[in-house]
Amino acid sequence: MYTGGVRIILLLLFTFCSERAFAIKTASSFDVSYGITNLSVTTTQTGTSQSPLVRTLSSNTGIEVNYNVALFDYRTVATMSFMQFLSSNIGSMPVNRASLGVSYHFIRVNGQRYLIDNGVEAKVWGISPALEMSVGLNKLSISDPKNPLEYNFTAAFVDVLPRLLLEIPLSSSALLLLRGGYMFSATSEGALFNIKYSGTMFSLGFRLTTL
Repeated sequence: MYTGGVRIILLLLFTFCSERAFAIKTASSFDVSYGITNLSVTTTQTGTSQSPLVRTLSSNTGIEVNYNVALFDYRTVATMSFMQFLSSNIGSMPVNRASLGVSYHFIRVNGQRYLIDNGVEAKVWGISPALEMSVGLNKLSISDPKNPLEYNFTAAFVDVLPRLLLEIPLSSSALLLLRGGYMFSATSEGALFNIKYSGTMFSLGFRLTTL
């Protein structure tokens, strides 16, 4: 189910992001971010009256890779993203997330080119705040050594991640990216447990572009 959903997302994204599908100005780029995350994971055993088990999942080694397609005329960027935790307080690689998202830039999308006097082309480049929203498929694996019989599962979820983004130019081809957001599960999966999670995510990233 999880693999099939990822394939559908990839197919839709590549169809949507094909530059031939647009009569507007577009350009693509990649960025990589390193982040920290704190998620509160709540697990309730189905069919019982036991109190929910709450565990905090913390990671300082989150890696996120984004493929972006800028839609300059609308000040928006469509994004396909993959996120993974390399380690955490619960264990190695407890999260694998693939998502589709969009960001709206309040001032500009960096890199857009304009024709100015005498046909000279100029590139707009400056500090740019944006609001991001992504919906992802998340495979969450948790094994609690203190409660191995009660808190040990691997499950797939659909989750939502709204974030604030600030782009800061470092040079004519590099951007510093600061992100902060709040991720929460929209669905839960499992016959034995009802699982949900929510928490904060912060990251520092770089985007290299030839726009």
